[in-house]
Order: sequence, then structure tokens, then C-alpha cells
Amino acid sequence: MANRLSTIADLPQITLPLVWSPFMGMVRSILAVGTLLTLIFTSNDALFRPVLGVGNYPLCRGVESLGLFCIISLEQLGLAKILGILILLLVISGYLPQLTGVLHAWVAFSVATGISIPDGGDQITSNLALLLVPICLTDPRLSHWSRAKTGSLWIPSRAGIAGVSLAGLKVQVSVLYFYSMTGKMFQTEWAEGSALYYIGSGFFGPSGALKDAFAVLTDNPVMSLGMSWAALLIELLLAVTLLTPVRYRLAWFALGASLHTGIAVFLGIWSFQVAMLAALSLLTIPATSPVYSSEFRLRHFRLKTAFAAR
Repeated sequence: MANRLSTIADLPQITLPLVWSPFMGMVRSILAVGTLLTLIFTSNDALFRPVLGVGNYPLCRGVESLGLFCIISLEQLGLAKILGILILLLVISGYLPQLTGVLHAWVAFSVATGISIPDGGDQITSNLALLLVPICLTDPRLSHWSRAKTGSLWIPSRAGIAGVSLAGLKVQVSVLYFYSMTGKMFQTEWAEGSALYYIGSGFFGPSGALKDAFAVLTDNPVMSLGMSWAALLIELLLAVTLLTPVRYRLAWFALGASLHTGIAVFLGIWSFQVAMLAALSLLTIPATSPVYSSEFRLRHFRLKTAFAAR
């Protein structure tokens, strides 16, 4: 029996990532900022515009009736919007992640289902905020900006739940990039490399000096083809990131960040790109990174270090 116990003690111990670190707090805050920008800088008339053939928003049908903009009277949409802003500010403050994690998911869901023309960022934020709830509920800290703790009661079990949730977040983002890439591949404009030309010259393209700069690039057939296919290639690399060695992750992050920055600058979809920056960080930074450890501080954050395995 003694020999057996000794053998068990000599086995390598599995180290679970301490997901509740200031890095995860930063990711939560970035997601909240994306939704906050939408609520602050978009008027109620634009958010809740009637849609032909659908009706007046918010629709409040089925599960959507549980959203913030349906629970409060439709005549008080301004009040509901202010409440949503206050909740998001509380999320960004970092305090009480066990409570604000649930409230964040609720507000993100309310925006994704309650406004008339949600963009991809609203839907992505809603999904990620929901997957973050188990991480927040198991968080032993008072503030998500504090160090990860290792000595609290039931930490191993809680770390396991949070670790599984982190894995789910990574898979969700990976699938997101996969569907985005495959959806474009079967569109004629992307396949022939003219998609960015039409985007630049259409209703959703840039304006003013940015439109002229974008036109210089997309009016050239070779450049337009290269940029269109480069976007598909980057999304493919990000879709298979979890299958690639850790040493390539920093390069994949840089490519993804460049892609999303370009979209934000030329198309002006800033809230969407803010959400994608958080998603990209969750996907590419490995669970074995020093950012998921009890020693990590935000002042120690360096991209190169974040992508190094412990």
C-alpha cells in the first residue's frame, strides 16, 4: 500500500489554468466597451427603428421578452438604455464579477435581440458573455482586476469549471471564424476577388478621404484580389488555430488584429471590431499562458510573454 501511495504521489500533477486573472477581467471589459459604444453613440430612433415586414422593435416575442428593453415599458426605452449603460460600466469597473457576469450576459442578449439592426459584434458579444457566466460565478475575487487566488475553498473544482468554460469560448470563436470563411468562399465576389471593390464603392464602404484611399487599393484588380483572398486565408488560419503549435499563435493574433483594424478603419464598424479583439485574444492566447496564473499582473502584460507557454 505504501509503495502504491508513493507511486501516486510521484505522478505528474495536472495544472489547471487560473482563468480568473486580470487578463480575463480585461477581456470582459473590452466586450462591455463594445456594447457600451453602441448604446452611447446610437440614438433610440436608430436602435429601435421599425423594420418593414417585421414590425416595431423591440419585438418582445418568446424568450426575447426577457430582455431589458421588453421588461421595462416600451415608453421608457430611454430609461432602459441608461440602465444598460450603468450595468456595462459596473462590468468594466470589475467589482462583483459573480453578479455582473450574469447582468452582462443579460444586457448583451437584450441588445442582440432587442434592437432593429444588430451587427455581428452584438451577437458575438451575447454568445461570449453567456459562456463567461460560469467563469464569473466561480470567481473567488471581489474584483476581476485582482490577482487570481489559489487558497480559497473548492478552488480545484471551481478552476475545473472555469477551465471547461474557457475551452468552450475558444471553440466558439474558432467555429465563428470557420463559418465566416466558408460563407465567403461560396460567394462569387469573394471567390473571384472583387468583394472589397464592391464594398468600397457601395453603401457600406468608407467615405471622404478614407473612401479615396480605399479606392486606390481596390480599384487595382490584382490588389483587390490579393486583399480579398488574404482575408479568407487569415480567417482560415484563425479557424484552425487550436490545432496549431503554440509558437505560431502570436503570428495568428497579429494577422487577425490587422484584419479587424482594417475593417474598423475603412468600414467604421468599431463596436464589432472591439468585440472581435476580445474574441481573438481568447482564441489565440493559450490556456498555458502566464496570463492564466496567480502571479500575473496587468502591468506585466506583454504580447510576446502572453503567447509563451508556462
